[in-house]
Parts: sequence; structure tokens; C-alpha cells
Amino acid sequence: MNKDLQNSFQARLARRCPFYYGWVVLAVASVSSYTTRPLMASAVLAIFVVPMTAEFGWSRGVFSGALSLGGLLAVVVAPMVGRWIDRYGSGTVLAVSSVIVGVCGLGLSQVVNLGGYYGLFVPGRACFAAPLELAPTTAISNWFIRRRPLALAILMGTQGTGLAAMPMVAQWIIGGWGWRVAWSSLGIYTLVIGVIPALLMIRRPE
Repeated sequence: MNKDLQNSFQARLARRCPFYYGWVVLAVASVSSYTTRPLMASAVLAIFVVPMTAEFGWSRGVFSGALSLGGLLAVVVAPMVGRWIDRYGSGTVLAVSSVIVGVCGLGLSQVVNLGGYYGLFVPGRACFAAPLELAPTTAISNWFIRRRPLALAILMGTQGTGLAAMPMVAQWIIGGWGWRVAWSSLGIYTLVIGVIPALLMIRRPE
């Protein structure tokens, strides 16, 4: 779908919506925050510590180092993310970031060495800490003024719920099918949900 067709599709949706379209933007941002961002959270990674370090013989310090490197990478790319949001819109940045996180999750299910693990988790973690943090809040701020505090509170609430739920889901999958299936399942789930922002999100009311 080219950009003109996509914009036309989004504009038609907004015109036909029986209520303020900002609530659709909020719902899309909340779904993305609930499903996509938690995959690379430290609470989720903690569930994988025991099975992965046991299989590969890595120390927990080495395993956890990917979190720190991902955070450092996020600091580096955050200014660029802001420019990308200004240029392409929050929906596009959310969709691309979700694809990156999903692909990294799928790749983590196939890792066989430490380099592969770092090469996949670090960029996924950077997406968690930069675009998947900035894009939803920017979208909400663009669409809400008087009710912005309420909208942001709803967004933060769904984020927190996702961050609480995904470790439990990961633990359940690992217990039944192993850590590789857990990474691949969560990666596929993220990829499926990640296309929604690009289809439904409009940058600003005007």
C-alpha cells in the first residue's frame, strides 16, 4: 500500500468514525504498548535467564549485559527517533519498531551463541526504550489537549498491564514447550499486532 492510498484509507476511517478519532488512536497506541513493548522488558528477560544460561553455560552477569547495551543504544538513537516521528508519524514508527522487535524475538528462538543473543536482543531492547516509548505518547499528545492527562493515564495503565502479563505468558510457554518456542511465539504475536498502528493511526487531527 503506497503512502497516498494509506492516507486515503486512514482519512476515510476518521470521517466515518461515529466518535472522536483520537480514541481510536489511543486504542491503537494502547494495544501496541500492551503487546509489543513488553517483549524486550527486563521482567520478561528474567524469565529466560534460567533456561538459557543453563543450556549455554553463560553467567547471569553476561546474560544481563544485553540489557545495559540495549539501554545505551537507545540513548544514542533517541534523538533520531524523534526526527523520524516528526517526519513519518507515530504509526509508521510504531509499526517498524514492532517489526524489529518481533523479528528479534523470532531470531532469539534460534540463537546458538552469545554473539547471536547480543546481536538480536540489544536492538530489540533499544526499540523498547526509545521508539516504543516515544511514539505512543507523541501520538496521544497530538490528538488530546483537554483530556490528555486521562488519555496518557490509560496508555500508561495498559503498558503496565502488558509488562505484568507478558512475563507470566512467557513462563507458561517455557514450562510447557521450552524457551525457544516462547521466543518464537511471542515474536510472531508481536509481528501480527505491529501492523495495526500503520493502518489506523493518523498523525494529527488536522
